Amino acid sequence: MHIVRLNAENIKRLSAVEIAPNGNLVEITGKNGQGKTSVLDAIYWALAGTKPIQGKPVRDGADTGSVTLDLGEYVVTRKFRVRDDGEYTTSLTVANKDGAKYSDPQKLLNALVGDLTFDPLDFSRMKPLDQVIALRALVPDYDFVEADRLSLKDFNARTEVNRDIRDLQARVEAIIVPDGTPDERVDLAALMEELQKDLEANEAARRHAEKVNSHTAAIATLEEEIQRGRSDIARLQAEIANIEKNIAARELGIEEHRDLIDDLGLAPAQIDTADVRQRIAESETINRNVELKKQRRKLNAELRDKTEESANLTGSIAVRKAAAAKAVRDADLPVEGLELTEDGVLLNGVPFDQASDAEQLRVSIAVAGAMNPRLRVIRVRDGSLLDDDSMAALASYAEANGLQVWVETVQSGREAAIVIEDGHVAKREEAGSDA
Repeated sequence: MHIVRLNAENIKRLSAVEIAPNGNLVEITGKNGQGKTSVLDAIYWALAGTKPIQGKPVRDGADTGSVTLDLGEYVVTRKFRVRDDGEYTTSLTVANKDGAKYSDPQKLLNALVGDLTFDPLDFSRMKPLDQVIALRALVPDYDFVEADRLSLKDFNARTEVNRDIRDLQARVEAIIVPDGTPDERVDLAALMEELQKDLEANEAARRHAEKVNSHTAAIATLEEEIQRGRSDIARLQAEIANIEKNIAARELGIEEHRDLIDDLGLAPAQIDTADVRQRIAESETINRNVELKKQRRKLNAELRDKTEESANLTGSIAVRKAAAAKAVRDADLPVEGLELTEDGVLLNGVPFDQASDAEQLRVSIAVAGAMNPRLRVIRVRDGSLLDDDSMAALASYAEANGLQVWVETVQSGREAAIVIEDGHVAKREEAGSDA
Protein backbone atom coordinates (compact mmCIF):
# COMPACT_ATOMS: atom_id res chain seq x y z
CA MET A 1 0.00 0.00 0.00
CA HIS A 2 1.45 3.39 -1.10
CA ILE A 3 0.38 7.03 -1.12
CA VAL A 4 -1.48 7.51 -4.39
CA ARG A 5 -2.09 11.22 -3.87
CA LEU A 6 -1.23 13.83 -1.25
CA ASN A 7 -3.24 17.02 -0.82
CA ALA A 8 -2.15 19.51 1.81
CA GLU A 9 -3.62 22.96 2.37
CA ASN A 10 -2.37 25.59 4.83
CA ILE A 11 -0.06 23.15 6.66
CA LYS A 12 2.97 24.89 8.19
CA ARG A 13 4.59 26.66 5.19
CA LEU A 14 2.40 25.01 2.57
CA SER A 15 -0.36 26.97 0.87
CA ALA A 16 -1.85 24.30 -1.36
CA VAL A 17 0.06 21.25 -2.54
CA GLU A 18 -1.09 18.27 -4.56
CA ILE A 19 1.37 15.50 -5.31
CA ALA A 20 0.63 12.30 -7.20
CA PRO A 21 3.87 10.29 -6.74
CA ASN A 22 5.34 8.62 -9.79
CA GLY A 23 7.76 5.82 -8.98
CA ASN A 24 9.08 4.37 -5.76
CA LEU A 25 11.38 7.28 -4.88
CA VAL A 26 9.58 10.56 -4.22
CA GLU A 27 12.18 13.32 -3.87
CA ILE A 28 10.95 16.56 -2.30
CA THR A 29 13.49 19.31 -2.79
CA GLY A 30 13.87 23.05 -2.65
CA LYS A 31 15.59 25.85 -0.82
CA ASN A 32 15.34 26.07 2.93
CA GLY A 33 12.18 27.68 4.27
CA GLN A 34 10.08 26.96 1.16
CA GLY A 35 7.97 24.15 2.64
CA LYS A 36 9.61 20.89 1.62
CA THR A 37 9.84 19.73 5.25
CA SER A 38 6.16 20.65 5.63
CA VAL A 39 5.31 18.07 2.95
CA LEU A 40 6.92 15.27 4.96
CA ASP A 41 5.40 16.57 8.19
CA ALA A 42 1.96 16.59 6.59
CA ILE A 43 2.33 12.87 5.85
CA TYR A 44 3.59 12.28 9.41
CA TRP A 45 0.70 14.17 11.05
CA ALA A 46 -1.92 12.49 8.92
CA LEU A 47 -0.83 8.98 9.90
CA ALA A 48 0.95 9.06 13.29
CA GLY A 49 -1.67 10.56 15.61
CA THR A 50 -1.68 13.85 17.50
CA LYS A 51 1.49 13.41 19.55
CA PRO A 52 4.00 14.50 16.87
CA ILE A 53 1.92 17.50 15.71
CA GLN A 54 3.75 20.75 16.42
CA GLY A 55 2.29 23.66 18.34
CA LYS A 56 1.48 25.69 15.21
CA PRO A 57 0.42 23.31 12.42
CA VAL A 58 -1.67 25.83 10.43
CA ARG A 59 -0.05 28.31 8.02
CA ASP A 60 0.22 31.91 9.25
CA GLY A 61 -2.90 33.91 8.31
CA ALA A 62 -5.12 30.85 7.82
CA ASP A 63 -7.83 29.60 10.19
CA THR A 64 -7.98 26.03 8.92
CA GLY A 65 -5.70 23.46 7.35
CA SER A 66 -6.01 19.92 6.11
CA VAL A 67 -4.08 16.91 4.85
CA THR A 68 -5.59 14.17 2.71
CA LEU A 69 -3.74 11.00 1.81
CA ASP A 70 -5.20 8.65 -0.75
CA LEU A 71 -3.73 5.24 0.05
CA GLY A 72 -5.74 3.45 -2.60
CA GLU A 73 -7.50 1.17 -0.13
CA TYR A 74 -8.14 3.99 2.35
CA VAL A 75 -8.45 7.78 2.27
CA VAL A 76 -7.02 9.53 5.35
CA THR A 77 -8.02 13.11 6.17
CA ARG A 78 -6.77 15.18 9.06
CA LYS A 79 -8.22 18.65 9.56
CA PHE A 80 -7.05 21.51 11.75
CA ARG A 81 -8.92 24.57 13.03
CA VAL A 82 -7.34 27.51 14.87
CA ARG A 83 -9.25 28.68 17.93
CA ASP A 84 -9.60 32.25 19.10
CA ASP A 85 -6.95 31.69 21.79
CA GLY A 86 -4.40 30.64 19.18
CA GLU A 87 -4.59 26.95 20.04
CA TYR A 88 -5.95 24.46 17.53
CA THR A 89 -8.30 21.51 17.28
CA THR A 90 -7.82 18.55 14.99
CA SER A 91 -9.94 15.71 13.65
CA LEU A 92 -9.17 12.52 11.77
CA THR A 93 -11.28 10.43 9.41
CA VAL A 94 -10.41 7.27 7.52
CA ALA A 95 -12.76 6.02 4.83
CA ASN A 96 -12.62 3.00 2.58
CA LYS A 97 -13.08 3.01 -1.20
CA ASP A 98 -16.83 3.07 -0.80
CA GLY A 99 -16.72 6.09 1.50
CA ALA A 100 -17.55 4.19 4.70
CA LYS A 101 -15.78 5.75 7.67
CA TYR A 102 -14.10 3.82 10.46
CA SER A 103 -15.12 4.40 14.09
CA ASP A 104 -11.53 4.24 15.40
CA PRO A 105 -9.43 5.62 12.54
CA GLN A 106 -6.17 5.98 14.49
CA LYS A 107 -6.28 2.35 15.62
CA LEU A 108 -6.57 1.32 11.98
CA LEU A 109 -3.61 3.52 11.00
CA ASN A 110 -1.49 2.24 13.89
CA ALA A 111 -1.93 -1.26 12.53
CA LEU A 112 -0.63 -0.10 9.15
CA VAL A 113 2.32 2.05 10.18
CA GLY A 114 5.68 0.64 11.34
CA ASP A 115 7.73 2.13 14.17
CA LEU A 116 10.41 3.49 11.80
CA THR A 117 8.13 4.70 9.01
CA PHE A 118 8.44 8.39 9.83
CA ASP A 119 12.14 8.57 10.55
CA PRO A 120 14.26 5.54 9.62
CA LEU A 121 17.31 7.22 11.16
CA ASP A 122 15.68 6.63 14.53
CA PHE A 123 17.20 3.18 14.04
CA SER A 124 20.72 4.54 13.54
CA ARG A 125 20.30 6.77 16.61
CA MET A 126 19.31 3.87 18.84
CA LYS A 127 21.73 2.42 21.33
CA PRO A 128 23.34 -0.80 20.04
CA LEU A 129 21.27 -3.03 22.32
CA ASP A 130 18.06 -1.25 21.26
CA GLN A 131 19.01 -1.83 17.61
CA VAL A 132 19.40 -5.53 18.35
CA ILE A 133 15.95 -5.61 19.96
CA ALA A 134 14.42 -3.75 16.99
CA LEU A 135 15.95 -6.14 14.45
CA ARG A 136 14.73 -9.16 16.39
CA ALA A 137 11.30 -8.39 14.95
CA LEU A 138 12.72 -9.51 11.61
CA VAL A 139 13.61 -12.97 12.97
CA PRO A 140 10.17 -14.57 13.36
CA ASP A 141 11.36 -18.13 13.94
CA TYR A 142 13.02 -17.47 17.29
CA ASP A 143 11.39 -16.39 20.57
CA PHE A 144 13.93 -13.81 21.77
CA VAL A 145 11.65 -12.66 24.61
CA GLU A 146 11.40 -16.14 26.08
CA ALA A 147 15.13 -16.73 25.52
CA ASP A 148 15.95 -13.42 27.23
CA ARG A 149 13.61 -14.30 30.08
CA LEU A 150 15.27 -17.68 30.58
CA SER A 151 18.77 -16.22 30.20
CA LEU A 152 17.94 -13.46 32.70
CA LYS A 153 16.61 -16.11 35.08
CA ASP A 154 19.80 -18.16 34.64
CA PHE A 155 21.94 -15.03 34.89
CA ASN A 156 20.29 -14.06 38.18
CA ALA A 157 20.60 -17.63 39.44
CA ARG A 158 24.24 -17.72 38.39
CA THR A 159 24.80 -14.40 40.18
CA GLU A 160 23.41 -15.94 43.37
CA VAL A 161 25.49 -19.10 42.88
CA ASN A 162 28.65 -17.08 42.20
CA ARG A 163 27.93 -15.05 45.34
CA ASP A 164 27.73 -18.35 47.25
CA ILE A 165 30.97 -19.45 45.60
CA ARG A 166 32.76 -16.29 46.69
CA ASP A 167 31.38 -16.70 50.23
CA LEU A 168 32.42 -20.36 50.36
CA GLN A 169 35.87 -19.54 48.99
CA ALA A 170 36.32 -16.85 51.63
CA ARG A 171 35.18 -19.22 54.35
CA VAL A 172 37.46 -21.99 53.08
CA GLU A 173 40.45 -19.63 52.92
CA ALA A 174 39.70 -18.37 56.44
CA ILE A 175 40.11 -21.88 57.88
CA ILE A 176 43.84 -22.53 58.47
CA VAL A 177 44.57 -26.20 59.17
CA PRO A 178 48.16 -26.94 60.32
CA ASP A 179 50.08 -29.51 58.33
CA GLY A 180 49.93 -33.00 59.76
CA THR A 181 46.49 -32.59 61.32
CA PRO A 182 44.91 -36.07 61.44
CA ASP A 183 41.50 -36.78 59.98
CA GLU A 184 39.97 -38.05 63.25
CA ARG A 185 39.77 -36.55 66.71
CA VAL A 186 42.11 -37.67 69.53
CA ASP A 187 40.31 -39.99 72.03
CA LEU A 188 40.71 -37.79 75.10
CA ALA A 189 38.77 -40.24 77.27
CA ALA A 190 41.22 -43.03 76.44
CA LEU A 191 44.16 -40.74 77.26
CA MET A 192 42.55 -39.77 80.58
CA GLU A 193 41.97 -43.46 81.37
CA GLU A 194 45.62 -44.17 80.54
CA LEU A 195 46.72 -41.31 82.78
CA GLN A 196 44.46 -42.53 85.60
CA LYS A 197 46.04 -46.01 85.45
CA ASP A 198 49.52 -44.50 85.50
CA LEU A 199 48.61 -42.33 88.49
CA GLU A 200 47.16 -45.32 90.35
CA ALA A 201 50.32 -47.31 89.68
CA ASN A 202 52.45 -44.41 90.90
CA GLU A 203 50.28 -44.12 94.01
CA ALA A 204 50.81 -47.82 94.76
CA ALA A 205 54.57 -47.35 94.33
CA ARG A 206 54.44 -44.36 96.67
CA ARG A 207 52.62 -46.35 99.35
CA HIS A 208 55.12 -49.19 98.94
CA ALA A 209 57.97 -46.72 99.45
CA GLU A 210 56.29 -45.30 102.52
CA LYS A 211 56.04 -48.78 104.04
CA VAL A 212 59.69 -49.53 103.28
CA ASN A 213 60.69 -46.17 104.75
CA SER A 214 58.59 -46.87 107.81
CA HIS A 215 60.31 -50.21 108.36
CA THR A 216 63.69 -48.68 107.63
CA ALA A 217 63.02 -45.97 110.22
CA ALA A 218 62.01 -48.64 112.71
CA ILE A 219 65.25 -50.47 112.06
CA ALA A 220 67.21 -47.28 112.62
CA THR A 221 65.44 -46.66 115.90
CA LEU A 222 66.09 -50.16 117.11
CA GLU A 223 69.71 -49.99 116.13
CA GLU A 224 70.03 -46.73 118.03
CA GLU A 225 68.54 -48.34 121.09
CA ILE A 226 70.93 -51.29 120.78
CA GLN A 227 73.80 -48.88 120.65
CA ARG A 228 72.62 -47.13 123.75
CA GLY A 229 72.09 -50.46 125.47
CA ARG A 230 75.55 -51.62 124.67
CA SER A 231 76.90 -48.30 125.88
CA ASP A 232 75.12 -48.83 129.18
CA ILE A 233 76.48 -52.34 129.75
CA ALA A 234 79.60 -51.01 131.45
CA ARG A 235 77.62 -48.84 133.71
CA LEU A 236 74.76 -51.19 134.24
CA GLN A 237 76.43 -54.54 134.89
CA ALA A 238 73.67 -55.38 137.22
CA GLU A 239 71.22 -55.04 134.54
CA ILE A 240 73.18 -56.90 131.84
CA ALA A 241 71.03 -59.95 131.89
CA ASN A 242 67.90 -57.92 131.59
CA ILE A 243 69.44 -55.74 128.91
CA GLU A 244 70.64 -58.76 126.95
CA LYS A 245 67.18 -60.15 127.18
CA ASN A 246 65.84 -56.89 125.81
CA ILE A 247 68.47 -56.99 123.10
CA ALA A 248 67.49 -60.46 122.10
CA ALA A 249 63.87 -59.38 121.93
CA ARG A 250 64.72 -56.43 119.77
CA GLU A 251 66.96 -58.49 117.54
CA LEU A 252 64.03 -60.80 117.06
CA GLY A 253 61.95 -57.76 116.11
CA ILE A 254 64.61 -56.75 113.60
CA GLU A 255 64.43 -60.11 111.95
CA GLU A 256 60.68 -59.93 111.82
CA HIS A 257 60.80 -56.53 110.10
CA ARG A 258 63.41 -57.78 107.67
CA ASP A 259 61.22 -60.73 106.87
CA LEU A 260 58.38 -58.31 106.20
CA ILE A 261 60.62 -56.23 103.89
CA ASP A 262 61.62 -59.39 102.06
CA ASP A 263 57.99 -60.30 101.75
CA LEU A 264 57.27 -56.89 100.13
CA GLY A 265 59.89 -57.52 97.43
CA LEU A 266 61.45 -54.85 95.21
CA ALA A 267 59.56 -51.55 94.85
CA PRO A 268 58.01 -51.02 91.37
CA ALA A 269 59.66 -48.37 89.19
CA GLN A 270 57.94 -44.96 88.82
CA ILE A 271 56.20 -44.46 85.45
CA ASP A 272 57.04 -41.28 83.52
CA THR A 273 53.66 -39.57 82.82
CA ALA A 274 55.15 -36.65 80.91
CA ASP A 275 54.31 -38.18 77.52
CA VAL A 276 50.65 -38.81 78.22
CA ARG A 277 50.32 -35.43 79.92
CA GLN A 278 51.82 -33.82 76.80
CA ARG A 279 49.44 -35.73 74.54
CA ILE A 280 46.50 -34.67 76.67
CA ALA A 281 47.65 -31.05 76.47
CA GLU A 282 47.97 -31.30 72.68
CA SER A 283 44.68 -33.16 72.14
CA GLU A 284 42.54 -30.02 72.37
CA THR A 285 44.54 -28.29 69.62
CA ILE A 286 44.57 -31.44 67.47
CA ASN A 287 40.83 -31.98 67.87
CA ARG A 288 40.12 -28.35 67.01
CA ASN A 289 42.24 -28.71 63.87
CA VAL A 290 40.44 -31.95 62.98
CA GLU A 291 37.11 -30.12 63.17
CA LEU A 292 38.55 -27.34 60.98
CA LYS A 293 39.74 -29.94 58.49
CA LYS A 294 36.29 -31.57 58.33
CA GLN A 295 34.65 -28.15 57.99
CA ARG A 296 37.03 -27.18 55.19
CA ARG A 297 36.40 -30.51 53.40
CA LYS A 298 32.63 -29.92 53.62
CA LEU A 299 32.96 -26.34 52.34
CA ASN A 300 35.17 -27.50 49.46
CA ALA A 301 32.48 -30.05 48.51
CA GLU A 302 29.85 -27.29 48.53
CA LEU A 303 32.21 -25.09 46.51
CA ARG A 304 32.62 -27.81 43.87
CA ASP A 305 28.83 -28.23 43.66
CA LYS A 306 28.25 -24.47 43.33
CA THR A 307 31.00 -24.14 40.73
CA GLU A 308 29.44 -26.95 38.70
CA GLU A 309 26.01 -25.31 39.03
CA SER A 310 27.43 -21.99 37.83
CA ALA A 311 29.08 -23.71 34.87
CA ASN A 312 25.78 -25.41 33.97
CA LEU A 313 23.92 -22.09 34.06
CA THR A 314 26.62 -20.50 31.91
CA GLY A 315 26.23 -23.39 29.49
CA SER A 316 22.46 -22.89 29.30
CA ILE A 317 22.93 -19.21 28.51
CA ALA A 318 25.54 -20.08 25.87
CA VAL A 319 23.20 -22.61 24.23
CA ARG A 320 20.44 -20.01 23.96
CA LYS A 321 22.91 -17.46 22.60
CA ALA A 322 23.99 -19.96 19.97
CA ALA A 323 20.36 -20.71 19.08
CA ALA A 324 19.61 -16.99 18.78
CA ALA A 325 22.69 -16.49 16.61
CA LYS A 326 21.63 -19.37 14.34
CA ALA A 327 18.09 -17.96 14.06
CA VAL A 328 19.55 -14.61 13.03
CA ARG A 329 21.87 -16.26 10.50
CA ASP A 330 18.94 -18.21 9.05
CA ALA A 331 16.68 -15.12 8.92
CA ASP A 332 16.35 -13.11 5.74
CA LEU A 333 17.61 -9.76 7.07
CA PRO A 334 16.88 -6.81 4.75
CA VAL A 335 20.53 -5.85 4.11
CA GLU A 336 23.34 -8.14 3.09
CA GLY A 337 26.12 -8.14 5.68
CA LEU A 338 23.79 -7.12 8.53
CA GLU A 339 24.40 -9.20 11.67
CA LEU A 340 23.02 -9.27 15.19
CA THR A 341 25.34 -9.94 18.09
CA GLU A 342 24.63 -10.03 21.77
CA ASP A 343 25.90 -6.47 22.20
CA GLY A 344 24.97 -4.71 19.00
CA VAL A 345 24.53 -4.70 15.23
CA LEU A 346 27.34 -5.26 12.73
CA LEU A 347 27.45 -4.21 9.10
CA ASN A 348 29.97 -6.25 7.11
CA GLY A 349 31.68 -7.16 10.38
CA VAL A 350 32.00 -3.53 11.56
CA PRO A 351 29.90 -1.97 14.39
CA PHE A 352 26.92 -0.23 12.83
CA ASP A 353 27.68 3.14 14.43
CA GLN A 354 31.07 3.15 12.64
CA ALA A 355 29.45 2.96 9.21
CA SER A 356 29.20 6.12 7.12
CA ASP A 357 26.13 8.36 7.39
CA ALA A 358 25.02 7.22 3.93
CA GLU A 359 25.41 3.53 4.85
CA GLN A 360 23.52 4.05 8.11
CA LEU A 361 20.71 5.81 6.26
CA ARG A 362 20.57 3.06 3.61
CA VAL A 363 20.39 0.32 6.24
CA SER A 364 17.88 2.23 8.37
CA ILE A 365 15.57 2.62 5.37
CA ALA A 366 15.87 -1.08 4.59
CA VAL A 367 15.08 -1.99 8.20
CA ALA A 368 12.11 0.39 8.26
CA GLY A 369 10.79 -1.17 5.07
CA ALA A 370 11.13 -4.68 6.47
CA MET A 371 9.23 -3.64 9.60
CA ASN A 372 6.39 -2.05 7.66
CA PRO A 373 4.84 -4.82 5.55
CA ARG A 374 1.45 -3.19 4.85
CA LEU A 375 1.84 0.55 4.33
CA ARG A 376 5.04 0.60 2.30
CA VAL A 377 5.71 4.30 2.84
CA ILE A 378 8.85 5.70 4.45
CA ARG A 379 9.73 9.32 5.17
CA VAL A 380 13.42 10.36 5.03
CA ARG A 381 14.33 13.88 6.13
CA ASP A 382 18.10 13.48 5.73
CA GLY A 383 18.27 12.68 2.03
CA SER A 384 21.07 15.20 1.58
CA LEU A 385 23.37 12.65 3.24
CA LEU A 386 23.06 10.52 0.10
CA ASP A 387 25.20 11.21 -2.94
CA ASP A 388 23.98 10.45 -6.47
CA ASP A 389 25.17 6.85 -6.33
CA SER A 390 23.52 6.28 -2.94
CA MET A 391 20.32 7.93 -4.15
CA ALA A 392 20.29 5.66 -7.20
CA ALA A 393 20.90 2.63 -4.98
CA LEU A 394 18.04 3.75 -2.72
CA ALA A 395 15.72 4.07 -5.70
CA SER A 396 16.66 0.58 -6.88
CA TYR A 397 16.14 -0.82 -3.40
CA ALA A 398 12.76 0.88 -3.04
CA GLU A 399 11.61 -0.49 -6.41
CA ALA A 400 12.90 -4.00 -5.68
CA ASN A 401 11.17 -4.08 -2.29
CA GLY A 402 7.95 -2.32 -3.17
CA LEU A 403 8.69 0.72 -1.00
CA GLN A 404 7.59 4.30 -1.54
CA VAL A 405 10.34 6.45 -0.05
CA TRP A 406 9.66 10.17 0.41
CA VAL A 407 13.06 11.88 0.58
CA GLU A 408 13.78 15.49 1.48
CA THR A 409 16.84 17.01 -0.19
CA VAL A 410 18.26 20.49 -0.77
CA GLN A 411 18.49 21.87 -4.35
CA SER A 412 18.43 18.56 -6.17
CA GLY A 413 19.26 18.55 -9.87
CA ARG A 414 17.44 15.31 -10.55
CA GLU A 415 14.66 15.65 -13.11
CA ALA A 416 12.12 13.60 -11.18
CA ALA A 417 12.49 15.69 -8.01
CA ILE A 418 9.43 17.65 -6.86
CA VAL A 419 10.47 21.22 -6.10
CA ILE A 420 8.64 23.17 -3.40
CA GLU A 421 8.71 26.96 -3.63
CA ASP A 422 6.84 29.33 -1.34
CA GLY A 423 4.46 26.61 -0.18
CA HIS A 424 3.59 25.31 -3.66
CA VAL A 425 4.83 22.71 -6.09
CA ALA A 426 6.95 24.64 -8.57
CA LYS A 427 6.48 24.15 -12.27
CA ARG A 428 9.30 22.23 -13.96
CA GLU A 429 10.53 25.21 -15.98
CA GLU A 430 10.48 27.40 -12.86
CA ALA A 431 12.36 24.78 -10.91
CA GLY A 432 14.91 24.44 -13.68
CA SER A 433 15.54 28.19 -13.82
CA ASP A 434 16.32 28.37 -10.10
CA ALA A 435 18.35 25.20 -9.88
